[in-house]
Amino acid sequence: MSKKLSVPAVLAALAAVLILSGCGGSKSGSDGGASAKKILYYRSAMNPNMTSPVPAKDSMGMDYVPVYADQDAAPEKDAFEVSPYRRQEIGLRLGTAQMRPLVRNIRTVGWIAYDPELYQAEEDYLAALASARAAQKSRFAESRHRAQALLASSRLRLKLLGLSALQIAALGRADKPDAGLLLSRGKNSPLWLYADVFEQDLPLVKMGQIVEAMSPSLPGQVFRGKVVSIDPVLNPATRAARVRVEIKDPGGVLRPGVYLDADIQISLGVRLAVPRDAVVDTGLRQTVFVDLGRGYLAPRQVTVGNHADHWVEILKGLKAGDRVVTSGNFLIDSESDFRAAAQGFGHD
Repeated sequence: MSKKLSVPAVLAALAAVLILSGCGGSKSGSDGGASAKKILYYRSAMNPNMTSPVPAKDSMGMDYVPVYADQDAAPEKDAFEVSPYRRQEIGLRLGTAQMRPLVRNIRTVGWIAYDPELYQAEEDYLAALASARAAQKSRFAESRHRAQALLASSRLRLKLLGLSALQIAALGRADKPDAGLLLSRGKNSPLWLYADVFEQDLPLVKMGQIVEAMSPSLPGQVFRGKVVSIDPVLNPATRAARVRVEIKDPGGVLRPGVYLDADIQISLGVRLAVPRDAVVDTGLRQTVFVDLGRGYLAPRQVTVGNHADHWVEILKGLKAGDRVVTSGNFLIDSESDFRAAAQGFGHD
């Protein structure tokens, strides 16, 4: 038969248990550390933008979760938090900054034409070259100087019309102007395509680059050629320079005066790039929003380079592997500006 304990004995035993549990719980208990943390505020689990200084419930009856002092620190100074609910609401999507080959396509309009001016310039140069060679035998220095001056003038004219030093040297060796500048040399002979390239694209255009052209009147046919000369002088009215392309016409269907849509393909090599939609361009600055994890985004000022189809080269401000916002970033930009302004007035 068990022995009954008196009331004072029971109370003493309970007190001992409480004292022992209080002494050992902070050392070995799993929640001792959490209970010692300072709670800053409470926020909705569904929408972290909704907060409360005291425990509360959201519209669905779910308890707000506590936010502790060492939990709320942003990964970097300008970072701000965007909840999963808000990300879904604005359609936020992410992409990656990556090293990739970039190909720039410069699209312009060209036309098939003969070039009697260039033909005449080539003919004048060859005549001046012959005169300079003959004058070398003259015993009169003035005749030699005059022949050299005429040769230099005719060479300069060819350069102004877009011929390079190598092309001028090749013309001298051929010792005859290009008859294709005046008329077709046969069904498979190359034709001259002239196209205007705007000032901002000119540094990318080099001789020998591949050009593809198509005519609306000849659907499905692609004519290929290469850049053979670039005018060194801009047209002040259009801010463009004329590019000459030697184009193939195997079927003999092109005629002078025909307009073509020309596409100059330029390989830029492997560059760090982000999707075009990742860059928010205000005119004064270019910004990309980087995903830092834990729901945080941060704006990064970037320096952009070439645009290539759906990609933009990044010269400064990002590194390969950075996760960037590619959709919804205009709303994110306006929201981050609003938060910065609110913090400037002392509001969180």
